[in-house]
Amino acid sequence: MLLRSPSSLLLPSLIAVASALSIASAFAPIRPRRTMSPRPGLCAVQAGYSRSTERADSFILPTLQKAFGPSLDGYEILGDKIIQPNAVGMKLRLPEGGDWPKEVFLKQVLATDYVGARKDWSDLRRTLLYARTELRFYRDVLPIMNKKGFHAAPKAYHCEYDFGGWIDESERATQPADESVDKDDLPNPSEKGGWLILECLSDETHAQDSPLSMDGARRCLEAAAELHASAWEDEGLLRKADAELSRAAFNLRMRNPKELAGIEGAWDDFSSNFRADLEASGLWTNRIRNLGGRLRAAAERVSEEVTPSPGDRYATIIHGDYKAMNVMMGIDASAPTIMIDMASASAGLGMSDVAMHVHHAVNPEDLDDGGEESLLEHYLQTLRNLGCEYPDDVAQRHYRLCVIDYARFFVGRMWKTATPDTMAQKKDNKNIANINRSVPSAMRFVRVVDKYLSEVEESLVMT
Repeated sequence: MLLRSPSSLLLPSLIAVASALSIASAFAPIRPRRTMSPRPGLCAVQAGYSRSTERADSFILPTLQKAFGPSLDGYEILGDKIIQPNAVGMKLRLPEGGDWPKEVFLKQVLATDYVGARKDWSDLRRTLLYARTELRFYRDVLPIMNKKGFHAAPKAYHCEYDFGGWIDESERATQPADESVDKDDLPNPSEKGGWLILECLSDETHAQDSPLSMDGARRCLEAAAELHASAWEDEGLLRKADAELSRAAFNLRMRNPKELAGIEGAWDDFSSNFRADLEASGLWTNRIRNLGGRLRAAAERVSEEVTPSPGDRYATIIHGDYKAMNVMMGIDASAPTIMIDMASASAGLGMSDVAMHVHHAVNPEDLDDGGEESLLEHYLQTLRNLGCEYPDDVAQRHYRLCVIDYARFFVGRMWKTATPDTMAQKKDNKNIANINRSVPSAMRFVRVVDKYLSEVEESLVMT
């Protein structure tokens, strides 16, 4: 049964919107069960977050009508809404017989949902900038990349946002927030937000999973190579991306400075909590006990090397949050691989996507005995087959630096409260990195980070 709009109902003003924020399961395949929400505002609790969506629900129909025209008079919500800290998403079935797709996915954010939930303007601004980045990617950047042969992203039917009076259009996502701004004094929060309507993928053709098999990881890395090849050293496109988009989710310039400042304490807590596992893995050494300090000492130089300017060699456009659950893989190998949630899309090194994906998504036993190296080589061969020149010595160094960069983020942000108990509690959560829900994965990652850091520390000092 479709929700219909009474003929006497006036069209509400379009305040709300669909966000470009990272919803890892935003494109979870449509299941056979198709149910209406029993009442407006009822929502599923996803990933530990719960809030009323009643106000947002009042804008679903107006948003659809803005995208597809006023003759669209109803919709059906398929399954549960997806509630994440930065967005609400939902699959919608549209009425038959119209000039629109049968099903779409709506991602929306209302600024009013976050004014009270975010501690300060810096946090609120980051949420809105993630939204702006994804909307700009689909509106301004993806069409250019489509013309260059990249098609591993969903079609966007509608993109729009309004952050006027809060964030200037010329303000870059990478510039620091104005600490003098009081978020509670910002004008007209009920008028701020953005919306994104995307094509929906069916469970008959695509699925998500984590961790991935080696074959699955190779297919994801092939899609990453296609993304990177479509913008490889394209200075004009990269300047556009640099001006309009953001940086990778774990890029040092996008992180709270407190993470790096507290990384030594975070590592001390982690190593204390996991001492028995570190000892059993042969990792309780002076060098590893000082891993937090070593990551802090290397952080700035590493970040500089893995954050290229638009005119630099090997620069490209990256996904920026390339975990397994941000990829829809064809159930049949002939079906295209589709990447989703482009809220961290940016100019960067493609190896940032590779480093995150490998250690976020693949089991340690598959990475051992040359498995990690084989995935890297598969990515590089795919990239070279697409016409990109990437000397092996440069690529290997970039990969190691990007793993170290990811480790700096992970230790400072994700591992500061990790314990064996928290990992056990998260073990079945597919949206969480393997290295944060599997002790063997975490121990292997520590070993690899120590190895790569040891290989580059001297050169970082010398340069």
